[in-house]
Amino acid sequence: MIQFDSIGREYVRLALHVEQHFRGFVDAYYGPPEIKARVEAEGRRDVHRLRDEVEALSGQIAAAVLDDRRRDYLLRQLRAMQTVLRRLAGEELALVEEVQGCFDITPERVDDATLEAVRREIDALLPGAGDLTERLTAWRRQLELPVDRILPVAQLALAEARQRSAALFDLPEGESVDLQLVSDKPWSAYNWYLGNYRSRIDINTDTPIYADTVWKLITHEVYPGHHTEHMLKERRWYRQAGRLEHSIQLLIAPESFVAEAIATTAADVIWPDRVELAQWLNDVVFPAANIQVGADQALRIGALIEALADASDNAAFMLHADRRPPEEVLDYLRHYSLRRESELQRTLRFVSDPQFRTYVFNYRGGSRLLKHAGEVVGLREAFRWVSTEPVT
Repeated sequence: MIQFDSIGREYVRLALHVEQHFRGFVDAYYGPPEIKARVEAEGRRDVHRLRDEVEALSGQIAAAVLDDRRRDYLLRQLRAMQTVLRRLAGEELALVEEVQGCFDITPERVDDATLEAVRREIDALLPGAGDLTERLTAWRRQLELPVDRILPVAQLALAEARQRSAALFDLPEGESVDLQLVSDKPWSAYNWYLGNYRSRIDINTDTPIYADTVWKLITHEVYPGHHTEHMLKERRWYRQAGRLEHSIQLLIAPESFVAEAIATTAADVIWPDRVELAQWLNDVVFPAANIQVGADQALRIGALIEALADASDNAAFMLHADRRPPEEVLDYLRHYSLRRESELQRTLRFVSDPQFRTYVFNYRGGSRLLKHAGEVVGLREAFRWVSTEPVT
């Protein structure tokens, strides 16, 4: 039987106490149930007392004889915990300071000229004239999956992605994933990791799901994205190494930046050849969805739409750093995101949330950083490393 050290136990205990003040801070917990039961019995701790306890644990870790990588990981995670507690205590934090404290990154704006260039490329590729958002929406509608086709097509992508991921990693025996449809959520899809190598994936039907991007949804949430990373680290660092801190996942912490870096890069790792990908979409996915559009053009336009996601980062800056009114931010998103009104409202809702306003910077920022590492050591090698090691 594995013996867990006091550092891991205290880390988990404090994280579960923060969760009592900030629901959603703990994204998953699959450690010893008695620790959670103890926290629930203790009830809500005073926020200032929790800050003192987090500070004390940080000092203990800094002075302890530990593996350097473990010390680094824990101290950065605890810094995020402190940042969240500072906000819960009523302290006003500048946006950049909060992002640095929560995710150990420094967010940057993207030049609007870069987004304008992407708009021009999309404009040149789309048929017709007139409002670009309306033309893109009309063109994308050809690729939209009816609600009753979302799960069957997603299952096709799931089977293919799992096969390709199994060639990259030794997946745990008995691992499993359940897909289900939901609505009225601020995100398009979500991985709920349940522990013991199991996940539930919620797909939000309020957001259009497209035949040419459902494979990216699956690679992001499941293989070789969130589900794969979570179970590989659970097996190696919690089940085998006995590090209790890997029995819990914190949403507002550096580990989430790493997780989104993995998930947003996952598709490029198992589908590096876009010609092969287009052929698979044309041969397997599009016929199952009764889609008549060619995959080559869909992938070209899809890549450009993805580049426009940087507008969401800029929207967060406008809202929280520049103090621009929400309607002005929404107009900005209308111009640069080229998405339907319901999708724009969902984005504004996400970046407006006082607890989650920092999270938006993890997606594009994570992808850029991991791809930069891939330029040095090779993308597959960099991806393997961050998917299996508790890196910062």
